[in-house]
Amino acid sequence: GGRDPARAMEVDYSRRDRRDERRPDARGEAPQPAGDEEPMRCHLHRKPQLGCKICRRMYYSALEPGAQKKDERKGDKPFDRSHRDDDELLRRHAPEAFEVTNKQTFNFNSMLRDQILKNTYFKTLMNIDTFEGIVDQMYQYAETAEVYGAGTTTVPSTLFCCLFRLFTIGLSYEELQQLLDSRDQPYIRCCGFLYIRFGCAPEKLWDQLGDFCLDDQEFEPSKLQPGFTVTVGEYVEALLMDERYYYTALPRIPVGVKKKIEERLAPLPQYRRRTIANKKGLHLFREPGTPIEACIDQRDWAPATVVQVVDSVPTRIMVRVRLEDGREELTHLGKVILRERRGVAGAAGRGRSRSRSPRRTLREGSPDWTRHRGKSQAEMLEELRAKQRERAVCSTGKDYARKPIGFMSGLALKRDVGVASTRLREEETYAPRQVEHRKLMTDEDELHLRKDREQDLEKKQMLQQLYEKYGAAPPAQKPQTQPAALPDEQEQEVLRLG
Repeated sequence: GGRDPARAMEVDYSRRDRRDERRPDARGEAPQPAGDEEPMRCHLHRKPQLGCKICRRMYYSALEPGAQKKDERKGDKPFDRSHRDDDELLRRHAPEAFEVTNKQTFNFNSMLRDQILKNTYFKTLMNIDTFEGIVDQMYQYAETAEVYGAGTTTVPSTLFCCLFRLFTIGLSYEELQQLLDSRDQPYIRCCGFLYIRFGCAPEKLWDQLGDFCLDDQEFEPSKLQPGFTVTVGEYVEALLMDERYYYTALPRIPVGVKKKIEERLAPLPQYRRRTIANKKGLHLFREPGTPIEACIDQRDWAPATVVQVVDSVPTRIMVRVRLEDGREELTHLGKVILRERRGVAGAAGRGRSRSRSPRRTLREGSPDWTRHRGKSQAEMLEELRAKQRERAVCSTGKDYARKPIGFMSGLALKRDVGVASTRLREEETYAPRQVEHRKLMTDEDELHLRKDREQDLEKKQMLQQLYEKYGAAPPAQKPQTQPAALPDEQEQEVLRLG
């Protein structure tokens, strides 16, 4: 049953002879020059790929022997050194692109993505291929930070159409920073925050959004709640903490990463109160060399001195401090407190001990945040998690998405239209109520109306009497009430004549 070795050798020799006969020199033909030969290619790739073993073998087979070893010793194995230099030059001068985790769906849910792609306004945005053009569209037409337009759950808002278009174009870090630091309109900044929340990896979210959690610029996120304002810091905090954004699911954050973010977000309310207090006494921090304490790692307070107040961004004032070891750090205004000198502190302490003012109890209830450290990190973290547990217990059911409103139901919703359209609709459909008409009447009109009603009532009574007297049907007699008969008594038979 085994293969005969002699037979196998004969087959191999016959194959070799047939190959030799097919060679040009064996048939007496002149060999073609080496320059006209078609280069050997990989059967998998039309262009050589550095990661393919077959492509590398074909490439180095065409070179001189030992070229592969030389390139390996140099640490790089390029196909063409000139192309490599051009690529490095382009990579060096081109802005670095922001890395998006999901380049197919951009972490949008399927329903929202389909609604955006079918939207008429988004189709017009496809004609705009520049970052500046999309920003101009947001500056002109973005009026809300919601996912859908006012009064509907099927028409995406201008902000989200522009956001999805920016994902299709792709942003660099420089362009993304322009969105985050825009001073033209707060909704342009919201677009930048949403771009990071949907596109960034969860473990990098705090590095990208952490600096904006104490931004105190106020704006109205929704037109459905006029007058309700939030700060940019609170908006960013909600993006990091909540799982939904206006009934739309946000990309999931792993539990381990979520706990680390909670540790960073726990002291934010305390930092915001201290920022308000330090802004009132900002002149105290402008003097270089002022002794302070800075919370660098969000746990311990380190003694330092003021170097400079950086207020280039009015809504996010920073302080450059110098620590005792000589290092300089840039920290937020809400993370520094004044540190009084020893002599001044002792004199102030003795002065306070002699004071018998009744206002002392009031001051104890609201501490001076420019000099007060506040609660510890562990206490604030426990309070934050307690609020989350209470919120989870008090919520009824699950946060399901709202049912999409149909066409007929959407006609009954109030929509934002012009003055002329509103007036035309009221003229066609509005019927004034009698109560409102009555409020506009004077006393004389009411007196005349009352007399007319009395006359109408008298006429109706006269007509009723004439009808009862001369009408064909006899007037209806009122039934006479008789006492109820006892069960043992028998009813008396009554004979009526006439």
